[in-house]
Amino acid sequence: MCTAAVSLLVVQAPVGDAKSGSKAAPKTQAKASSNSRPVQATTIPPVINSFLPYPPMIHPVRIGLSTKSSAIRVAIWQQGAVFVNGMPIFALEPRMVYTITPGKITELGTGRSCTLPYDQRCHISAPDYRVWTVNRWWRGCLEIINMPTYVTAINLLDLEDYLQGVVPSEMPSSWQPEALKCQAVAARSYAYAHMGKGSKWKSEGFDMVPDVRDQAYKGLAAEAPSTLAAVFQTRGLILKNADKVKPGFYRAWVGDEMENLNIKKSAVSQSHLEQITGIKGIVGVTVKQWNATGNASHIQVMGVRNSREVDGIALARMLNFATAGILDVHDEGSNWVFTYRGPGNGARGLSQHGANMFAKRGWTFDRILQQYYQDVDGKLQLGFIDGSFKMYPATLQPVKKAASKAEFSRGLIDQDKRSEDKEDKASKDKDKS
Repeated sequence: MCTAAVSLLVVQAPVGDAKSGSKAAPKTQAKASSNSRPVQATTIPPVINSFLPYPPMIHPVRIGLSTKSSAIRVAIWQQGAVFVNGMPIFALEPRMVYTITPGKITELGTGRSCTLPYDQRCHISAPDYRVWTVNRWWRGCLEIINMPTYVTAINLLDLEDYLQGVVPSEMPSSWQPEALKCQAVAARSYAYAHMGKGSKWKSEGFDMVPDVRDQAYKGLAAEAPSTLAAVFQTRGLILKNADKVKPGFYRAWVGDEMENLNIKKSAVSQSHLEQITGIKGIVGVTVKQWNATGNASHIQVMGVRNSREVDGIALARMLNFATAGILDVHDEGSNWVFTYRGPGNGARGLSQHGANMFAKRGWTFDRILQQYYQDVDGKLQLGFIDGSFKMYPATLQPVKKAASKAEFSRGLIDQDKRSEDKEDKASKDKDKS
């Protein structure tokens, strides 16, 4: 029973799992314990009766902040309450710290306490949906799983609010805006693919954890205007493959500079190329045309006696390249060296540093994502989370077409570097004059 219990009028609030959209609890009144010190009704803040135990959510996500602990400490930003089945059972004061142990919550400063059920999830919440635990402030509310020997604290909030704490935790907020947008799309895709049935933590009662086992998530203190903008400007947007969400894996670095720019090279012997193309005595292999995404769509193979034009995607598959994104080809001795996009949609995924390098060269976020997450057909598929298109409208800029072969001469860096050098020189000349 609750000591110094409060007599609270219960708001009509959803019961049970926030994802299920179950019906609201009926209005009722919690009775105070006969052993409790009575509390005057005038001391009960009306605000407790005016908010739900969890925030408005389109796509709820649960983050396991503290799992199977003997005790956890919590606090709230504004005056709030402990909810069970949508009913507030215990008032929480701002700037006060509470300890939750199996089956009980206690206000450290006064000793005021309340029992918590083992068979139902409890919610710690305040009207502004900001909560404190494990030494950080978080958006949303806390779900508490009480067991006889331990308690687990889960941060429950909307996916887009969660991303506001993820993006600046995974990528410096001072980086280029287009790189931050890439991070937002990749992080959203990873999260959406690992929510609910896709979670490796579902038996624990949550979707993800806030560290490298899933994604870094540091809560409110990490947020910055630049990353909030990146999340907002890409809201609802995810990577897809055959109309299914692509997990959106990413790393800080994936190797040397070429790999970070997702550029690979492969030497193909003259004899092997002759075998798969049917052209004997090959003397030239030329990209005849690039498509709008910068991949070689038509490649001309020229021999001593005859030549033929081959499809770039088909040739990439015949050569067992990781992607269909052939960018360039040249000869080195008896070999033909193909430059192509690396396996960005595999376990390595996006290079965060590579994305920032491309963004500095003026690439838009969708063009950068194309570089790392193209499908086997050489195309990037972006889409919206199921059912969210109307709620999350966004405009994509078209992927720029490669201007010339020179752009891909050394992993898409030479031409951009020369442009930067020219701009720097022009700026210095102007200053001198």
